[in-house]
Amino acid sequence: MRLQPPAVLLSGPAGSGKTSSIATMVAAGIQTFVIATDPDGVSSLLDACYRLKADVSLLHWRECFPGAEGWSDLEDMITKISSMDQKQLSDQKDMGKYAFRDPALKFLRSFQNFESERDGLPYGDVSKWDASRCLAVDGLTGWSAIGFGCTVGYKPTANPGEWGIAQNFVLNMLRKILSDRQCYFILTSHTEKEMDEMTGTKRLTVSTIGAKLAPKIPPLFSEVVLTSKKSDGSFNWSTLDSGMDLKNRALPNSANIKPDFKQVIDAYERRLKFAANLPIQPTTSATTAPKQPSIVPPAAPLGKAV
Repeated sequence: MRLQPPAVLLSGPAGSGKTSSIATMVAAGIQTFVIATDPDGVSSLLDACYRLKADVSLLHWRECFPGAEGWSDLEDMITKISSMDQKQLSDQKDMGKYAFRDPALKFLRSFQNFESERDGLPYGDVSKWDASRCLAVDGLTGWSAIGFGCTVGYKPTANPGEWGIAQNFVLNMLRKILSDRQCYFILTSHTEKEMDEMTGTKRLTVSTIGAKLAPKIPPLFSEVVLTSKKSDGSFNWSTLDSGMDLKNRALPNSANIKPDFKQVIDAYERRLKFAANLPIQPTTSATTAPKQPSIVPPAAPLGKAV
């Protein structure tokens, strides 16, 4: 029986405990592999593991930051910005894409064969992992920057076609990961306000490349959680907020949830036990289906033709 473990999208402002929450997966005894796309993300994760007294031998990471322009690239960008209009800039064919190619390939190869930067060992294709492992991408902002940089380089603006290419880079990779995986999956993202065309009001959504991509991401997850920081400095999860479309299957429907992945793990294990105890229903086939009584025409009276 193949039952996918939950996939959780943690969305919230900076400093709301998204990265720290990943450490609770480690504390629950799940071997956790983190692709960090933001600087200092690993430091925050290690600090959280230390606070929780989690077994750090279960934690592995790879740092995959977006490409950075060199000084000469920045000088070239200043020259072009000061001498070209918006259309001319958006029509530029190649402005430093090479600087973003290697980071994009490193990011992709992290899924094909995760090589841990903690112990230097390869752990194979993430789509082959089981529920004893968790894959986390921390976070969507860096993933989006990798896709955008690989598409337009350090060009300060993009034409409509390039926006679409960059959005497809993120969406197609995410769909591949979520459809093929057999392990837990976590994605962290910042939030921003976007105009809701249906209501004409602004709502919170995940921060990514353009307003068209943002609403396509949450439906791919089983849990969409809004993270926040309380006045006492503690962190909070919410699956109930009128300002953002949230989603919960394993987590309770509440605005005040302890930020701990143990409850997600427990829900998955409960599902497995329940599914294993379901009675097997007999299938109906040509050989097992009950026979229908045959209809025999009544005999004709003697002396008359049938």
